[in-house]
Amino acid sequence: MAIWFCAQSQDLFLLSWCMMKNREVTVMMKLFDEMPYLESDELIIRPLTVKDADAVREIAENENVYRYLPTFLFEQKYEDKAYMIERIIPECFEAKDTIILGICLRENPDYVIGLAEIYNYDEQKEKASVGCRLNENYWYKGIAGKSTIMLMDYLIEKADVRKLTAHVMEDNKPSQRALEKLGFERRWEGLSEDWGRGEPVSVCKYIYKIDKEEKERIISGG
Repeated sequence: MAIWFCAQSQDLFLLSWCMMKNREVTVMMKLFDEMPYLESDELIIRPLTVKDADAVREIAENENVYRYLPTFLFEQKYEDKAYMIERIIPECFEAKDTIILGICLRENPDYVIGLAEIYNYDEQKEKASVGCRLNENYWYKGIAGKSTIMLMDYLIEKADVRKLTAHVMEDNKPSQRALEKLGFERRWEGLSEDWGRGEPVSVCKYIYKIDKEEKERIISGG
């Protein structure tokens, strides 16, 4: 999975999502049964609309945001952001390939400050990948980490996922630290992958997973 954190995650203020108390019994569903809409006290992660095209363009045109990311992400691949939002993202959802959502501050839910992505879903292996990228104006506020916690919470508690993987460039030390704070374990390093940069990129692979018994306990509210 490329969790593809950016350098802004350096000062994440992370609370362990798995320490949440007073859970209600959750009805299990498959990942692509619905388009997620997630809320916390500070953030909303929601489906994109055509009205978000300018905000997405602002993110996509900033080279600093994509310093440690692959070059083939949708918002970079498609010049017409409205077309990407209106046609490509729904097609990817229907194909059960990728989910791309907008990250907003709860106080301003109409302005997208980042993108959240769920991809590499494998139903048989109960596995998926997540990633976030933010408008540079919102770096160093803990938003990337909090957004990722919301995605993890959704996937583990409500969807049929119990394993997350992350591929991070070896040079991206802040993202590696952020993953470790979230409970991911580094399993491999020095892996060579094609990220569309003309030559292979050296990456580290991280894994987060819970066993089936823990998954059942979370679902049951135990």
